[in-house]
Amino acid sequence: MIDKGNSYFSNSKNILVSLIFISPFILIYELICFFYFHGSNYQIRNSADVIIRDFFTIFGSFSDELYSITLFAILLVIYFVNKSSNKFFLINYKYLLLMFIEGIVFGLLLLLLLNDISVLYISKNLYQSNLLLNLYLCIGAGIWEEILFRLLLFSSLYKILKTFLKEQDVFPLFLSILVSSIIFSLFHYIGTNADIFDFNTFTIRMLGGFFLSLLYHYRGFGISVISHISYDFILVSLPLIYTN
Repeated sequence: MIDKGNSYFSNSKNILVSLIFISPFILIYELICFFYFHGSNYQIRNSADVIIRDFFTIFGSFSDELYSITLFAILLVIYFVNKSSNKFFLINYKYLLLMFIEGIVFGLLLLLLLNDISVLYISKNLYQSNLLLNLYLCIGAGIWEEILFRLLLFSSLYKILKTFLKEQDVFPLFLSILVSSIIFSLFHYIGTNADIFDFNTFTIRMLGGFFLSLLYHYRGFGISVISHISYDFILVSLPLIYTN
């Protein structure tokens, strides 16, 4: 059954549309990784991507295959859940371009809201004076951090709080956004390639997480991913363009 209210805003917010929308960026991410690190003993990946991949290492030599199969299975589950719940949409490919433009606009807006671009190098020790490598890292951050902190963490918190606080809506939403944004910000200071903790960058990243969570809730997963990618890429590219 096709939802009659198949407008741009309802269509672009649909999770199936979002997954189809970001699939080319996942492909670009994997292709850059393959060709850039071909023949190398190591690969640089976004920390959120590593966390998800590390989980599958418990399955031994079949971890990579199981990782791919799981992603495909999740896509199928989402497809059939949406279809059975009468939320299935025809894919309007003209809307995908509009989603891309909207994501870039929100990425620019986020940059303007956070204002001081000089303090916001995400993982300073990873980003290089190479636009292709920066694009790769920004796509990885945009996709996998949105999966981990918005699609999984924020959504789970919101559903749990909504279950216990049935008569309320604003408070569960606010608390879910706040907690997931704090964890999102702290995430950047954990691990071997982490930044040194600084309250100023922590606050700005938390506000960025707050913005992206609102965007995810009201505009959907695909828009939040592109906003995150465009924000990061503009941020790390401006100093390179300026110095060159």
